[in-house]
Amino acid sequence: MSIFREYIGVKPSSKVLRNFPTEIINSDINEFHFILGFASEEYDNSNKGTGVFKESWNVDYFGPDDVRTMKEKYANVKVVISIGGRDSKTPFDPLTGLEEWSKKAVESLKRIIGKYKSSSGDNTIDGIDINYQYIHGSESDRRFANYLGRVITELKYNTDLRINVVSIAPSPNNDTHYLNLYSANKDDINWVDYKFYNNPYVISSSDEFVNLYNEAEKAYCPEKVLPGLSTDPADDKMSWEIFIGGCKLLKKKSKLPGIFIWNANDSAIPVPGENKGFLLEILLQRLLVQTN
Repeated sequence: MSIFREYIGVKPSSKVLRNFPTEIINSDINEFHFILGFASEEYDNSNKGTGVFKESWNVDYFGPDDVRTMKEKYANVKVVISIGGRDSKTPFDPLTGLEEWSKKAVESLKRIIGKYKSSSGDNTIDGIDINYQYIHGSESDRRFANYLGRVITELKYNTDLRINVVSIAPSPNNDTHYLNLYSANKDDINWVDYKFYNNPYVISSSDEFVNLYNEAEKAYCPEKVLPGLSTDPADDKMSWEIFIGGCKLLKKKSKLPGIFIWNANDSAIPVPGENKGFLLEILLQRLLVQTN
């Protein structure tokens, strides 16, 4: 099993990314996931989350028709909606209690997912990704685990939605919150997109990266942890060379179920010396499918 995941739509649209970059999909990858970001909450004047979610990606570029057309052409593609946000303006900080917040969250997310039904009535959204970077409240109060756990179960077991992929996206600075969520819902969480690029210090070698990966897989599950790298220039905690080298070491030990990249909006811009974007995505997919 090999899985490759690409976050997309998480930044304002660029001139070089106006559709799903289907040309980068490796047909030998078992599953290629495009993760749409974000379905983010509406907030009150004190920046408390109301539980009412709306899509923030550019629907003109990544709308229902685009998803349907892509999935008809590429059998290994799944599309996932990322819930939350990456900056301090989109924290997990509920305005209301569990019952009211989760009811609004589930209802609003169902509306978003429902927009992506095919002409036959089938849903073209395959899953959800829990991806709050800023989480307010103590690690011991378990609000994050309780609130998001309710959302996961309500959506995954809704027979009309047919959600079959659930992932979470922890970082070193919010790991305990996500571990609480995972522990309470481990049978319903398929993948852990671990954000090594959000490490508090620079990862200086491939061996150091592998050690951090080993710690993450022990905390969660060896078969579920996907290491991630960012192509955002602002994320400078690990170089491409160190990440690729570490993935090669993990691949040799049969410890690399997949990889994810943050994010397509930045990857579409060619790196210096190249005339095409998505170089990293192409290289890493080749690594995943090659035999040891």
